[in-house]
Amino acid sequence: MVVDFDAIVSIDLIEEFVSGKLGKPKYKKVVRSTKELIERSRKFTVLVQDSHTRGDPEIRVWGRHAMQGTSASETVQDLKGVGPVIKKHTYDAFFGTRLERVLKEKGAKRVAFCGVVTDICIIHSVASAFFRGFSPIVVEECTDAASPAQKRRALEYMKKNYGANIISLTDILGK
Repeated sequence: MVVDFDAIVSIDLIEEFVSGKLGKPKYKKVVRSTKELIERSRKFTVLVQDSHTRGDPEIRVWGRHAMQGTSASETVQDLKGVGPVIKKHTYDAFFGTRLERVLKEKGAKRVAFCGVVTDICIIHSVASAFFRGFSPIVVEECTDAASPAQKRRALEYMKKNYGANIISLTDILGK
């Protein structure tokens, strides 16, 4: 089965979350899988970057991270230049950004979400996509969380509550 979709939203595949202080070595696999999805599908892609200032609410929870204007908040090298960049200041890639407008201008309805962290920024962005009338798709190999259990719970929650189509990379690209 090959799942059709209109656009890719890559969330927080930035230096801070891949190789920085909040990164995990396993997130490099997410980068490779996302790169494969982008290259093989040739779909319009938006790169969403966590980009914080001192007053952002997340700073109270996570401390200073992905600070605006630093290399830590930049997209990882493997994905640079694959699409427009949108900077976000909350978990939700839509809140206070131009993401909805950019996707609608491209006629996107079915949107594939990739990135980290599945149970934080991905889940909030998928919820926001759902409430804005998009059909969210989450590609399992293109997301990850701190633990397999956290990822599994987030995927199940998005499927149950937002009708997210949870698929594998082969579902979307074929063999």
